[in-house]
Amino acid sequence: MAARKRIVKKRPQFRLPIEAKETEEQDLKKVKAKALEEFADDQKKANEWLDKELEKNLKNP
Repeated sequence: MAARKRIVKKRPQFRLPIEAKETEEQDLKKVKAKALEEFADDQKKANEWLDKELEKNLKNP
């Protein structure tokens, strides 16, 4: 008799272990938090620049 080939079954993507789902979720949360922080910093810088320009314009009519 010939030896049978072993069939390696892979888990479907939706049946990932709980640990893998949690780490992926944590990574996404970290990336989201970082992006929001950078966005807030950019907005703050833009607002500071606008305030300075408004003060310049008000001082020099």
